[in-house]
Amino acid sequence: MAPLLKPLLLFPLLLVSSVVAENTSDHTVHKSVSYKLGEGRALFGFFHPIFPFFGNAPATENPGEDERSNFKTKWNGQWRVTVENVGVSAMQLQLMPNNKVVWFDTTALGDSARKLTPEGNCPINFEKGYPDCFAHALAYDADSDETKALDIKSDPWCSTGSLSAEGSLIAVGGYFKGRRAVRIHKPCDDCNFDEKPDLLGSDRWYASQHILEDGRLVIVGGRKSFSYEIIPPDTLNFPVKQFDFPFLQETTDPVENNLYPFLYLTPDGNLFLFANDRAIIFNPDTAEIIREFPRLPGGARNYPASGMSALLPIKLDAQDPLNVNVEVLICGGNTKDAFAHVDKVQKPKPKGVYIPALQDCGRMSITADEPKWEIEMMKSPRIMGDMLILPTGDLILLNGAKKGTAGWWNADQPNLTPELYMPNKENGHRFKNLKATTIPRMYHSSSAVLPNGEVLVAGSNENNRYVFPGDGERFITELRVEKFTPPYLDPKLNQHKPIINEEITPKKLRYGQKFTMPFRFNADSDANSDLRDTDLKVTMLSPPFTTHGYSQQQRMLVLGTVQVTNTAITVAAPENGRIAPPGYYMLFLVHRGVPSRGVWVQMKSNGF
Repeated sequence: MAPLLKPLLLFPLLLVSSVVAENTSDHTVHKSVSYKLGEGRALFGFFHPIFPFFGNAPATENPGEDERSNFKTKWNGQWRVTVENVGVSAMQLQLMPNNKVVWFDTTALGDSARKLTPEGNCPINFEKGYPDCFAHALAYDADSDETKALDIKSDPWCSTGSLSAEGSLIAVGGYFKGRRAVRIHKPCDDCNFDEKPDLLGSDRWYASQHILEDGRLVIVGGRKSFSYEIIPPDTLNFPVKQFDFPFLQETTDPVENNLYPFLYLTPDGNLFLFANDRAIIFNPDTAEIIREFPRLPGGARNYPASGMSALLPIKLDAQDPLNVNVEVLICGGNTKDAFAHVDKVQKPKPKGVYIPALQDCGRMSITADEPKWEIEMMKSPRIMGDMLILPTGDLILLNGAKKGTAGWWNADQPNLTPELYMPNKENGHRFKNLKATTIPRMYHSSSAVLPNGEVLVAGSNENNRYVFPGDGERFITELRVEKFTPPYLDPKLNQHKPIINEEITPKKLRYGQKFTMPFRFNADSDANSDLRDTDLKVTMLSPPFTTHGYSQQQRMLVLGTVQVTNTAITVAAPENGRIAPPGYYMLFLVHRGVPSRGVWVQMKSNGF
């Protein structure tokens, strides 16, 4: 029996592997892909009693021409504290492809609340020159909530960063000896930061960073640094390649308002840049400004009038993969003079000095022939919030304050209520309040969307040092870690939650590749017997580097669907690195608003 059973078990896996390996955008071959999938369904039906991931009936009895509405829930989410005292405030934060969340604080402003281990481990502080027994960086396990202290030397205070195409965190800039430093943290359990000071061409304090289509990294701006530079990834040895950029000086107010500018790669390989209230597209290899957009009215949107921004999910068509519409959303901020009102007075600050934050948003297609800002209103004003793309393609706005600006002691009235932004609804119906937290998260707080669909929230420090209860400050240094469970994780929706077969889903994707994701639902659920083609979509989310209200290098692609059955979906990977830069993404299968757990995939050029 055993000699017969072995080929019986291996054959379906070999068949799926041949389907997964298809990589072409040619329409003639595309027909043969569908034919193979049709043959495969019949064979999978034969093996269904042995392999429950394989079904025998296509979900095309009622294919459906339009998307049905999402499954309904009245649940607005819930909060829970996962760690009472993590010891290190999360000023800068990055989710890594190994499900560790790495964050760090300044190394130069005194002790943290977490001692290094073992006792007596007190290396010389790189910035101050004295023994330092305290941690300033850590890795947080997104699944177990366990933490591990990391070693970081040069000061990363108000630095920038992003993931490289190989999944390493490339963190640059900061203050003191960290102004021109580059730090590399690889996604491995025993890795620390490798770093080198004085490597960049200019000081990069409050700069922004983004990956380019070929894997190089561009670093834009910084305090009194009216330039940008391009560096190779994953190395600490390279020559300076820097470009003067007067636009950054032109957008500088007396109180700046253009630091941490919003930066996005466009489908033509150029860069969209928003600073203060102005937006352009420029060529990163020549510094040529190619296009200027209308000003966004209402006030300033960048540090210290720190608003929020994201590209809306980019929808792809498997039949027309290069035809994309790209929209940017910018929300909140404050008036251009708000920082001057609050920052130049002594504590305690008089009543009325905290200017109310902006409540409006601007949304614009940056690929349109005649772009213009569409203005809409949030439920409440917000500054220093985070704007994250959820697995479903909706966005969550959380953290921040209702009054004031970024900076020490400069904000008031914490905004405790997250908002859900639903981009596919009509203007005036896109925002919805979610469950409020009880913990203020203002200056130097951060957050991340996790593979299980929850949102990790950490940090907040309105002070120039670690401040604890009883120290006399209005807002302490927040060392509790929270997770927010969004409405789509309502337990009542669990029967509709897809489960991806991770073993068969490919982990490395080539541009233009068509690949298949087998899936199933809970075995005890019959609620999905009427599954339609349009009930499912696949989203790809790149995990951002989040600091000071801006989630850098965040991007979601909604992949074009090729074919759907009741047990597998075939989709087309993005066509090139301009649409989806190389690197790691979380892949989600979304069933009428209910996402699966994410699967890590790496997007690379066709040569890997």
